[in-house]
This record gives sequence, C-alpha cells and structure tokens, in this order.
Amino acid sequence: MATKANGNVVVTYNSVNITAYCDQADLSAAVERLDTTNLASTAKESTAGDTEWTIAIGGQWATALDTALAPDAVTPGTARTASLALDGGAQTVTYTWTSKAEIQDYSVNSATGDFIKWSGTLALSGAPTRAVA
Repeated sequence: MATKANGNVVVTYNSVNITAYCDQADLSAAVERLDTTNLASTAKESTAGDTEWTIAIGGQWATALDTALAPDAVTPGTARTASLALDGGAQTVTYTWTSKAEIQDYSVNSATGDFIKWSGTLALSGAPTRAVA
C-alpha cells in the first residue's frame, strides 16, 4: 500500500528537526559504473563502483531553518549528523549518517507575491546506518 509523505517523513540535521521547513526530501543512492572493457571483450563490460548518497531538501524558508543550515553552508567541509526517517505505517525505516553530512548547494529564492523558498542538498559520505523499527 502506498504511503503519503505528509506526516510520515522526518529530516534531521545536526540534531535539529528541520521537517517543518521541508516540502521535499529526496533520498538518492547513485551507483557509479566502472568500465572494465578490455581488448578481449566482445561488448562493453562494467562493474558496480561506489555509491554516492544525497538527500535533496527544500521548502519554505524561515529564520530558524537558516540558523540550522546557513552557518555550515558558509563554512564548507563542516560534517554533521543527518538522518531521514520514512514511516510506512507498520514500520519506520531510518537512514543515518553520523558526522558525515555536509550542506551543499544551499540557496534561498524569493519572488514578489510568493513565499521565500529554500533548497539544498545534504552531501553524504559513506554508507548510512539503516534501521527498521
């Protein structure tokens, strides 16, 4: 059965719950492909490489959100703990990166007659700890 995102997703960064400022939290695990083709190959060959984990986040901007994210966006390389919890009804799956998340591509956008919006990416180092409860 499909699960609605509203109320079933929790995003934390540096122990701060930023869920109320998010209208998106997209988890991505992009696996690179390494070319292993050689002169004896009869077609292109490849093998799985490393996985690049990211969480694209964004929503309506607020001072409290800026206080939680902007200092680390201004100081690249600051690694914090981040987690994404997805509640499927009967169980919750939580992905956590301990001291391995950095703010990347932080932007604040505004237009006349609209809410101030923000977006960014949590660049994640290494594999997450995955817990099901």
